[in-house]
Amino acid sequence: MLLSELQSKDVVNVVDGGRLGRISDIDMDTINGKIISITVRPNTRLANFFSNNNNAVIPWGQIVKIGGEVIIVNYSGYVK
Repeated sequence: MLLSELQSKDVVNVVDGGRLGRISDIDMDTINGKIISITVRPNTRLANFFSNNNNAVIPWGQIVKIGGEVIIVNYSGYVK
């Protein structure tokens, strides 16, 4: 799967059923080639593209399922 395919999917939180947004960045371990976490930018018109104030950083282990349309996460943390 390509990064562009991941970025086009909505991220939904299984904890409350809310839409968190879409993936804006991925943190990778370049030595092992594994994804460490994803950064999710909210889907709001007021969110500034260059601002990290409202982003959620979700560890890869909290991703429950990557489906055709959405990515389901188990995220109980606060939006960063």
